[in-house]
Amino acid sequence: MRAIQGKAATEPFQPIEVKTSGVVTWTDPTEGRWFQIQDDTGGVQVTFTNAEWPAVGDKVEVTGVLDRGPYAPVIDRATFTNLGKSELPERKNASGGGLLHGEYNGDLVDVHGFVRSAEMVTPTTFSALLSSGSARITVRVSNARTLDPQKLIAAKVWLRGVAVPMRARGGLRQLVDLQVLAASEADFHVFEHEEYDPWKIPALPLEQAFQYRPGFSRGDRIRVRGEVIHHSHGVVYLNDGKSGIAVRGAGAHDLRRGDQVEAVGFPDLEDFLPILSDAVFASFPPEGPRALPKAMPVEDLIDGLEHANYVTARGRLLDRLQTPESETHRALVLALNTPHGVFTAELEGHGESIPGVEDGATLDVSGICLVSVDGAGSPTSFKILLSGPDQISVVEPASFFTVKRLLVMLSIVLGVLVAVILFAYLTTRRNLSLAAEMRERNAVTAERSRLARDLHDTLEQGLTGIHLRLHSIGPDEADASPETREHLQAVDSLVRQCHSEMRQSIWNLRSVALEKFDLAEALERAAKSLTLGSDIRVETRQVRTSGRLPALIEDNLLRIGQEAITNAVKHAKPTVITIDLQVTQARATLSVADDGSGIRRAAAPGRFGLTGMHERARRIGGTLRVETNSQGGTTVGVEVPLPRNDHESHRKP
Repeated sequence: MRAIQGKAATEPFQPIEVKTSGVVTWTDPTEGRWFQIQDDTGGVQVTFTNAEWPAVGDKVEVTGVLDRGPYAPVIDRATFTNLGKSELPERKNASGGGLLHGEYNGDLVDVHGFVRSAEMVTPTTFSALLSSGSARITVRVSNARTLDPQKLIAAKVWLRGVAVPMRARGGLRQLVDLQVLAASEADFHVFEHEEYDPWKIPALPLEQAFQYRPGFSRGDRIRVRGEVIHHSHGVVYLNDGKSGIAVRGAGAHDLRRGDQVEAVGFPDLEDFLPILSDAVFASFPPEGPRALPKAMPVEDLIDGLEHANYVTARGRLLDRLQTPESETHRALVLALNTPHGVFTAELEGHGESIPGVEDGATLDVSGICLVSVDGAGSPTSFKILLSGPDQISVVEPASFFTVKRLLVMLSIVLGVLVAVILFAYLTTRRNLSLAAEMRERNAVTAERSRLARDLHDTLEQGLTGIHLRLHSIGPDEADASPETREHLQAVDSLVRQCHSEMRQSIWNLRSVALEKFDLAEALERAAKSLTLGSDIRVETRQVRTSGRLPALIEDNLLRIGQEAITNAVKHAKPTVITIDLQVTQARATLSVADDGSGIRRAAAPGRFGLTGMHERARRIGGTLRVETNSQGGTTVGVEVPLPRNDHESHRKP
């Protein structure tokens, strides 16, 4: 059996068919088609498909599929062969702590303990909660027909059964709870039990409930009485006007705040703090005044002497937090500041809004003092469990200038300042850009006007004079030979054409290429015109996520690109020239790369050169870079930031 368990622990695991044998240690047809078997090394659960059922003490040979199960290995979809009767395996003496650690899983064990609660879950199945060692475990007895659950409360019992998982975290395969299964009533024995009516024993004052009493044992119960102050997660908190106590029991969920009840249960410790466990409750008519909270200094509450008592504590509200919503728990947590530190008050089932309560107000909160302890049982902190908003009272209202309001006001002021600064920055940047663009446009316009005047005053006037001279020659054919007349007509036609082109140039002193094509196409045509008749290949790439560039930027990028292409063709002797243009909302990037021998770093006298390209780049706010490629050749790149609101620019003639 241990070898099978080892196979289930291997990684990675796949269900496999196994064959084993052992003695049946538990079976019950009313619980389902499964039983427990055990050999000298361990035990395992088996689900079977046979028509017949095995009996406890039968030795069987099992063939089935080994599966990991939620916690321990199981043999699933099994068939078995009955090999006859055999002696049961030797029982192991186990405590509740060892069982809950999974030490005896699948084994036949002996368990001793005191019955805390008991019931018949079916007409033939007895279930009890057993206090064994330092733990509480569930036991189930099959074929039980004479056991009386009510008479067995507080009895010291012995049980022989099989330890099996009851609940596990399936994804992690961690054991949460287990039960011990006894095959019959003969496996359940009562050692000692003094039958008495717990409701006839005197009720103890709550402050004496956990004090020393000679001869008191773990199987003894006590009786207390008080008013229900608070109910939370299956625990009710009772108060008799002087002291308080936490009580856990099956009927706790039926109790309400203000009920007067008696409780009979077992004194226990839970996280080093006293609690009356497995209690049963009985109501009684109200007697005397209702319990009132005791006003306590915070330093006394921190000492842990008022655990489960009904108290009033004072503090200044720092913050409120809403716990994550779930089906079973939703609470508002108030953080309260005092000279001795911060404590919390928890109000279950309420949202963040409490009328009249603001951050910074001084509050009195009345509720159950719940102490927290460390691993050694020493008090570390406390919180107040509130039953309703009526247990919160405002002692001193919050000042107008609370931390929250100041933070909100500061945030608003900072937000306005940031908005003003950002607006001023953007406006200044835009104004500077517009001013530079206007200066550039004015300079270009002035230069164009000067060129137009010079052309008009020189070349156009000269062409006009030539044209007039040609017209002064008479049309008489006798004045000249036919050959001369033909030459004169050709000269006249050429002068007319030059005059027309000169006039058009005067009125349109700008790039003709950009009027008909976009920037990438204009550069491509310029490159192909320069490389016509050579073996140089031109490649063009263009990526655009924005409209057309502003005219000033487009003109200068064209001139820079033309100069870079010209330099490459003249000086680098390339085989490939690559033109790459990328335009986004934020910037335009142009690069001209070649695979030649490189270009000269200095500009020749009287030529545009690198100096001119740098000047054009700076004029439009860009950056020019000239880099040598790793495989030879040169890349000339220019990057220009674009105005944010220039999505589309229309060029002026």
